Amino acid sequence: MTGDTNKRHSEATKQISKALGTIATVCILIMPYTLGTVYFMPLAVAGNLLLIPQVYLSKQWNLVLLSIVGAGGYIIKFFDIF
Repeated sequence: MTGDTNKRHSEATKQISKALGTIATVCILIMPYTLGTVYFMPLAVAGNLLLIPQVYLSKQWNLVLLSIVGAGGYIIKFFDIF
């Protein structure tokens, strides 16, 4: 019984991460067309952060780090911290 429950949770996790990855891809595709508008930064941050679950599950650690650093860079630029 426990194995079946874990398998269902695993499938649900994969489907959710795939959906988030699709949303992230749409954000990243729209992002260049919003350059210079108020929509650019939210799309850039959302695109980077929503990709993390998908690349984490596929164990692509370089892309996990790249997404975190990219989102952090956009957040720093948005708040003009430095």
